[in-house]
Amino acid sequence: MFALGAYQGALRRAIVAYKYGGDRRWAGVFARLLLGFLEGHPCWFEEVTVLCPVPSYTGPGARRDWAPVETFCAQLRLQAGGLWPVESLVAKQAETPPLAGKPGPVRRGILARPALAVPDPRAVEGSKVLLVDDVCSSGGTLLAVSRVLRGAGALEVCALVLARAPWRG
Repeated sequence: MFALGAYQGALRRAIVAYKYGGDRRWAGVFARLLLGFLEGHPCWFEEVTVLCPVPSYTGPGARRDWAPVETFCAQLRLQAGGLWPVESLVAKQAETPPLAGKPGPVRRGILARPALAVPDPRAVEGSKVLLVDDVCSSGGTLLAVSRVLRGAGALEVCALVLARAPWRG
């Protein structure tokens, strides 16, 4: 897993304003940050065939009517001009309880529910996927999504996040 920074200070405030405050102006900024990281480390990502945002549920009963990660990934697709293909390969089919602030074992139990699916396994088969998310706290979400992708035939899955939460001892 690669992280652009720590989930603290200005980056944390920006992510919170975006994700929980609905300030969508941050989408373009986050896309530029991700694109700069990808362009600044080309040898790390040269074998990646597709970037895949971690999905959000936006259907009936959803906490949000928009998908924060998919939104900034759409901006990334535009800014990259086709150099980095971005595809929503995984769908979240149901709302799950919020994970923020929950301990690792509880988070893993929530994510073990069958809320994730790959609508078109042919789009995944044989691919090398770079998962994109906003924050990694325990890694449980990234692990759950990567398992679904591997189960659908992805050869490799790695992750890139805007911020990594500090380890808690």
